[in-house]
Amino acid sequence: MRRRKVVQFLGAALALPFIPRGADAAIKYGQELHLRLDDVPFATLNREQQALVTTIAEMIIPETDTPGATSVKVPEFIDLILTERARDDEKAAFLAGLRDIDVRAATMGANRFVDLPAAKKVELLTALDAARGDKAGAGLAFGRLKALTVYGYFTSARVEQEVLKMQMFFNGYQGSVPFTPAV
Repeated sequence: MRRRKVVQFLGAALALPFIPRGADAAIKYGQELHLRLDDVPFATLNREQQALVTTIAEMIIPETDTPGATSVKVPEFIDLILTERARDDEKAAFLAGLRDIDVRAATMGANRFVDLPAAKKVELLTALDAARGDKAGAGLAFGRLKALTVYGYFTSARVEQEVLKMQMFFNGYQGSVPFTPAV
């Protein structure tokens, strides 16, 4: 897969105000963040928010024959971006939206989103996906969460190597490749 295709996947994330402008800068920044994830504890999301973000991120990109969002530490990635890049008002709007997701889950019969049955989770996320252009609340939070999940996923080294098949280093000269000179 080519860099242009990766940029298409990351398109929604590039629209977020706290992501560097320009595809190359955004990809480089995401890759740099992934290198630090083991050394940085959660700083913005509390335990309930971590569980919510983890559940939704894994629903957006589930583990299949390829790694899922939680396998490549997308929730930790999102927390680090919120901690280091988001302005206070952006962070507050996102966290308020996460609370609103749980409020909506309560209207569906559970105390929190993570306690909903699988079918109800899908139903709620489908409704939130349609509302992701909202300027506040659950729709805003889901839209940002979805964009950050895709951004965090596709900038991880594991996904670049296993899913995108991007070669990080030159693999040597293959002198046996047939050559036809131009006429």
